[in-house]
Amino acid sequence: MMDPSAELLALINANWTTQVVRAACELDIPGHLAQGKCSLDQLAGATGCHAPSLRRLMRALATLGLCVETDAEQYGLAPMGRLLCDDDPQSLRAWALLVGGPHWARWGELHESVRTGRSFKQRHLGEEGFGDLDTDPAAAKLFHRAMVQMTRRTAAPIVAAIPTGKAECVVDVGGGQGELLATVLQANPSAHGILFDLPAGVAGAHDAFERSGLMDRCRIQSGDFFRAVPEGGDIYLLKSVLHNWDDERAVRILANCRDAMRLGGTVIAVERTMSRGPDGSAADPVTVRSDLNMLVALTGRERTHVEFDALFAQAGLGPTTLIATCGDFSLIVGAALDASRQ
Repeated sequence: MMDPSAELLALINANWTTQVVRAACELDIPGHLAQGKCSLDQLAGATGCHAPSLRRLMRALATLGLCVETDAEQYGLAPMGRLLCDDDPQSLRAWALLVGGPHWARWGELHESVRTGRSFKQRHLGEEGFGDLDTDPAAAKLFHRAMVQMTRRTAAPIVAAIPTGKAECVVDVGGGQGELLATVLQANPSAHGILFDLPAGVAGAHDAFERSGLMDRCRIQSGDFFRAVPEGGDIYLLKSVLHNWDDERAVRILANCRDAMRLGGTVIAVERTMSRGPDGSAADPVTVRSDLNMLVALTGRERTHVEFDALFAQAGLGPTTLIATCGDFSLIVGAALDASRQ
């Protein structure tokens, strides 16, 4: 059993791993090593780095299992390091840059968010949503790439759990560049979809659907889900949307989906669900981290199934069914409470 002080030190010092991974991505070390083994001097030349300092970073990357080092100071890419290359199907490079970059300052002021109940954006920018991305194209591009990468990891088990039935139209609300909707359409060849998000969110989605051969079955529409969502869907998907917002705005989004859906339609929120207390599960620290991330970044939070059920009820939906997937997420499924909408 680890000594408590050593265990605590490991927790305190965990910041170094985030920044080592981010530095590797900023310098595109994985991209260079993906072309083949490099000597230290070759890698320093390719990255424009101070060779002695680069050696120290490379030792850290080898220690973390992201690269391999030989006695002759030759470096190669380890299998896990391959996931930091942009062209890897399961790449996490954008997520590493996001967490180690823009998110870093927010987490540094976690104590202020706990003290005030206000996010970093509320305190420093005077806003509560994603408006900062409208004026920073580079930040918007990184954010949406990161969201695609994170959705790609979980899309298959999520789609396998979605009760599509005979649904003809699936509306992905707040769906970004459409990674989840594309997976839904691939699994349901007779269905068509509508991708809906802010203009910055759907930027690039057309090319992605064209590459996957799905453009003829998908309409891309931009707008504000607090005002309205596209009408006529059988299923309204909300993946990692409700957790961004406080209860009032979450209910507004759900109510807009309820008002727009066809008779007999359903709303499906794809979210992590909090347990009532620490349960020792592998999902628990992942959900807790996400909950705190919502505290420092936005106005939302992770919720229990009971809390989601209450939101759905306020929006005229439910009672909800909770469907677990084989990943970190669950599906919260609700139909209209009004019999005339069934």
